[in-house]
Amino acid sequence: MESRRVLKCFAGFIVGIFLLLSFFIPKGYAADKIQLRLTTMFPQTHLHTVLHQKLADEIKKRTNGQVEITVYPVGTLTAPDKIYDSVVKGIADIGNVPPVWVAGRFHLSEIMEMPSDIPSAWVSMKVFTDLFQKFHFKEYDDVHVLYLHGPGRNLITTKNVPVRKLEDLKGQKLRSSGGYVELLKAWGAVPRAMPMSEAYESLAKGVIDGAFAVPETLSGFKLAEPVKYLTIPPVSTSSNQCVVMNKKKWDALPEDVKKVFTEVSKEWPEKHSFVWMYYDKTGMDYFKSLGKGREIIVIPADQKPQWQKGATAVLEKYIADKQAMGLPMKEFVKYFQERVAYYIPKQPTEEQAVKWVETNLLKK
Repeated sequence: MESRRVLKCFAGFIVGIFLLLSFFIPKGYAADKIQLRLTTMFPQTHLHTVLHQKLADEIKKRTNGQVEITVYPVGTLTAPDKIYDSVVKGIADIGNVPPVWVAGRFHLSEIMEMPSDIPSAWVSMKVFTDLFQKFHFKEYDDVHVLYLHGPGRNLITTKNVPVRKLEDLKGQKLRSSGGYVELLKAWGAVPRAMPMSEAYESLAKGVIDGAFAVPETLSGFKLAEPVKYLTIPPVSTSSNQCVVMNKKKWDALPEDVKKVFTEVSKEWPEKHSFVWMYYDKTGMDYFKSLGKGREIIVIPADQKPQWQKGATAVLEKYIADKQAMGLPMKEFVKYFQERVAYYIPKQPTEEQAVKWVETNLLKK
């Protein structure tokens, strides 16, 4: 009898402990943690990587520690041009994908690489998001798209030959990717497709003569160091990025966790656009700071028709090629150009973007 009484007391004590512990466990917390891997094309110290880590931290916070995301900088989990496939196959669970690095695969996304009036990353982000919401981007059907963002306007940088007019581009081997390849060909340059992470070494070794890229790369990838001339053309292009998740992983998430991902994904695109704009400024500043004869060349407006001729031909070919694939290019391109014009007067200033980055991402 005494032993039974002791066992009952002990059992009651154990139940009481569990009840007490359950009182202190936050609501919505699940015992099984969800471990995810996020791979990006940016280096460890790049502010986009910092922003990816902040995304991971925010999701962990809002799920009360249930979701833990490990961020893998460029090359530590998968090659930059293999990020999308790594997410599809489950090697990575989440990936920051540069569609521009995989030519001929992301047909509608390529519109962001076509010549346009896009002046900033904020406009790129807004236009790309609107397009994605209005049209069915079948090219992303095998993943779950969390959010979209993208850089601003591309510039020409060269190591030895200054580009002061269109003819100066002839024969120049420039790092490029995606839709930029056709534009550079139309301008007489020799495009060399490669991931941005390889551009610095290729410039240093003389494999390429320069690059066609956003100012962000001057500081973010240190491309200001091996080049001497920076040319601002009267016609240019933008690009795009997307953050996608493995479809099976997404489908397996609890509904409350999906809600957190969706909420955070609505907040992060503008943050990325501020980082792009910050790097555009700091990239230009970094280039100027190196001195030693470095020069910024602005192609005058009266030369624009010469540059526009090749740009128009590239856009017309893009439209014709995609129409032949059965894509709704007439409505698509019209909407793209309308949204660009709509967002240009609404974009934040460079000063606003810089202030946000300095306040929220840079260490004091």
